[in-house]
Amino acid sequence: MCISVGPKYSVLFYNFRPKYKIKELGPKFKIAKVTSSPHQRPPLLMEQRLVAAVGRNPNLSPKSSVAVLSLITNPCTSDSTLTTIVETLNLHLQNPNSNHQQILSLLSALSDYHPRLRHRVGAAVHAFILLPSTPTSALPHALSFLNPADSTALDLFSDESLFLSLCFYECVKTRKWMLRNVSKFRMRPSVLLTVLLGFTKDPYPYIREAALDGLVMILNDGVVVEDRSLVGGCYFRAAELLFDADNSVRRSAVRAVSEWGHLHVALNPDESKRDWSDALFLQLCLMVRDMDMEVRVAAFNALGKIPTVSENILLQTLSKKALPSTKEKVYPGRYTAKLSKIPATAAAFAFLHGLEDEFFQVRRSACRALQTPTVLSAEFSCGTVDILMDMLNDDLVMVRLQALETLHHMATYGHLNVAESHLHMFFSVLIDNDALIRSAMRKTLQYTKLQKLAMFRSCIENLIKNLELYPEDEADIFYALYRIGCLHRKFVVKIIQEVSQELEPSFDGKLGFNKVRTAGLFVLAISAPVSLERKTSSIPPQIFSYAVTLLGRISCGLVEVVDENTLLTYLSQCSRFTFTSTSENFEGGLLDFGLKYNHNHLHEKSNEVSSLFPVTMGPKKFTTPLESQVKAMSCVEIIFQKVVDLWPLIQLGCMNEVTRTLRSWKEGISSFTRDTHQTAGVVVFALKYIHIIKLLGNAWAYSFTKTNLQLKGMGALENLLGKMERRLSEMLYRYVGMSRNEELHILELMLVTYAMRLSHGDTSCFEEYTKKLNSVIRSVECLHKEGPVEGSHFVTELLNVSHEIGDSEDKAVDMPDLLLNSLKLFSLKRIVLSGELKYLDAELDACGNDFQKPLPFVPGLPVGIPFEITLRNMSSEIKLWLAISVGHPE
Repeated sequence: MCISVGPKYSVLFYNFRPKYKIKELGPKFKIAKVTSSPHQRPPLLMEQRLVAAVGRNPNLSPKSSVAVLSLITNPCTSDSTLTTIVETLNLHLQNPNSNHQQILSLLSALSDYHPRLRHRVGAAVHAFILLPSTPTSALPHALSFLNPADSTALDLFSDESLFLSLCFYECVKTRKWMLRNVSKFRMRPSVLLTVLLGFTKDPYPYIREAALDGLVMILNDGVVVEDRSLVGGCYFRAAELLFDADNSVRRSAVRAVSEWGHLHVALNPDESKRDWSDALFLQLCLMVRDMDMEVRVAAFNALGKIPTVSENILLQTLSKKALPSTKEKVYPGRYTAKLSKIPATAAAFAFLHGLEDEFFQVRRSACRALQTPTVLSAEFSCGTVDILMDMLNDDLVMVRLQALETLHHMATYGHLNVAESHLHMFFSVLIDNDALIRSAMRKTLQYTKLQKLAMFRSCIENLIKNLELYPEDEADIFYALYRIGCLHRKFVVKIIQEVSQELEPSFDGKLGFNKVRTAGLFVLAISAPVSLERKTSSIPPQIFSYAVTLLGRISCGLVEVVDENTLLTYLSQCSRFTFTSTSENFEGGLLDFGLKYNHNHLHEKSNEVSSLFPVTMGPKKFTTPLESQVKAMSCVEIIFQKVVDLWPLIQLGCMNEVTRTLRSWKEGISSFTRDTHQTAGVVVFALKYIHIIKLLGNAWAYSFTKTNLQLKGMGALENLLGKMERRLSEMLYRYVGMSRNEELHILELMLVTYAMRLSHGDTSCFEEYTKKLNSVIRSVECLHKEGPVEGSHFVTELLNVSHEIGDSEDKAVDMPDLLLNSLKLFSLKRIVLSGELKYLDAELDACGNDFQKPLPFVPGLPVGIPFEITLRNMSSEIKLWLAISVGHPE
């Protein structure tokens, strides 16, 4: 528990029994004086004794290692002691009988805790690598200290003999490390490719996988390969491994075929590029029926990247039967392990296989892969519309969103031909319960060209009905009405003429201000064509005058294209125009607002959640504490249920939408009062949980989807995970009344935090976080032993990984990949509050202390500070510790 005391102190509460008498008249009590002394550094003599004891021992014992690590991690250790530690560890490092892995781990911690010493540590490791007695098994760990861009390390990463000796070392783990880090070495492309191609025939599957990943890696790092025969050799070797028995090898082979296939197509003459591109497409089509789900996902991801494919092959992907245009054609490639010619009919039903797959990841990937082909061929695009319409009925939101995104992509390029039979499905999506789905559907309609007036009329009527059902989407719907009207100006004129009587004032001179339909029609009328030069309008000009009465609402919907003042000027000007009927062949134009059209933001506020938030407009309604408590609990329960629905969006990397949703929920929860202890505990718990989900989403997007552009730098992920760890620890220990299921949910999130950190190969704190991971795993096992609790595949797999690795010496190499596979099984579950939560809270006030007149003190001497402390949900029996530390709290 941490509380600020002025600009220079933070107070931490630990377990101690107060010796001061507490007043019995209220929750507040005063402590006359708390005496504390500033944090003092360890005596210099003690530091020197510890370092001297380490230096006297020829071999670094475990006890000595702990002593050195304590000095390294202590922020007050003197620079002279740290320098001596570097020199001592350097001497041990040069001893051929020392435990080099242990010493390198200490140097890694030293470099991490004290960046100013990284140059010294790097020099020591560099010298160690050059020693003739250095064991080959320690070289990968030592090389991980060095930066290939550093001039002092360039000779090592450019040494072909060192590179080859490590690649062909007898230890499999060393070979795997080299292949995973092959991009760090500055070798000739011919040497790199020769080594990698050789290891694609290694008997160990994870070596073959690493070799294929290395082939992809060197292309992504900008290695230039212009030899067409060499590129072809890499491409066809990767194609052979598409039929490997190991799933991971086939996944890597799909990626390698895609990358090297694109390069192979680019290096061929122009007259044969189309054939080679078709051959690449067919080669990947063979993998959409693979038994492994991840292989199928990788195949569809690769298919979506191919820029050029013949139309007859694309049409074959929609048909089970062989088309006459593809029946006799064959292309170079690997059809089976023995056949080197691929028939064009291999593409038969390829996309439909993916769209009907049992796994949503495959269906989503197949929908995304359709975006590029639908732009290449209008006929193929027409054939995919019916299929995508079926995908709008998918059970999962993420699949429906991807289908709508593909339809929007087709509409943007003018290849979305909507028939009357499709409108029913389009309009049913407009009333979907999910706000993201509704908004994506409206965004698609904005670019959809409707061929008939009846279709346009039906579209407008359904959008207005959408506005009546979901008033919170008003701005988004207004924008959609305006954009659709701009695309169908002639239809707008006819519709406005048909409904002009509805827009006129009633007999008593009043307008229907409260009618949602009237507001929508006014927005549609604004998109009607006018002629600024001739000052003529295609609709009755008084309609523009009536629209001024709703200027505020309309301008909110059109904020993407025009500001309120410009819109007012435009409406005022058009209201004075002359009406010209369409029978006079009116040719008008739209007012150019001088602003670019941007995609409208998706509105994510849930109607079920927002309806429970207190209304701030109008007179404040009195509610009893019991009513406030019940309403807060209901709102929190609904939000916890909705949080689970955000997980698919987090996996997609849609963190902008997720962040806006969480922000709106946080604002709504914050509006509840915290008058009662029950409400305060639930509200604070929900706010902290929402913040943790936001951190988890950003970390997940940064780690797996690489779409979070707001996070930059090497330490961004570590910073996010560090915040998650602190927030989760606080939730675990600052609440009283959590059930075993609630505690298990928090512990599972802690396991995710530690697994993500360790899976990214952070060697500097590997041992520390391995211990933390094992500690949480033991807590989870204890909860399971206490009674039946609902487990998860992720926790089960993590327990298996922990028992499998144990104390293996190679766990630093094996654990990242195993943890990464475990994380893929994680899925956010709903947390259910089963009881009353009490939030342990304390407030501390330093009397007579402020930023203008802080309490006087002498550095190095004890200081007396009078405090007034308020404790909440703590009895007098609870033991507390009061500590003062220099600096600000976390």
